[in-house]
Amino acid sequence: MTRQLAMEGGKFRLRANSISPGIVVTQHTKQFLTEGFEAAIKQKLMLSHRYGTPEDVAACAVFLASDESGWVTGADFAVDGGTRAW
Repeated sequence: MTRQLAMEGGKFRLRANSISPGIVVTQHTKQFLTEGFEAAIKQKLMLSHRYGTPEDVAACAVFLASDESGWVTGADFAVDGGTRAW
């Protein structure tokens, strides 16, 4: 859908990108990060020293909203500690 929106919006100088976050620790997700779940998930993380934070996802969003990403469209950014690579 992101790529389709980018193709249709390009002629109007509109950019379309998406962010696909992995496990992000928040006040609401902490309760589900049990020891067994954590062990299974950390095996899939390339950056296994920590989970993602809301700030990790926000940094990507700020980049996409900035002029620095003016030549970026039709892209999906996996902010997931490398789990998509599995």
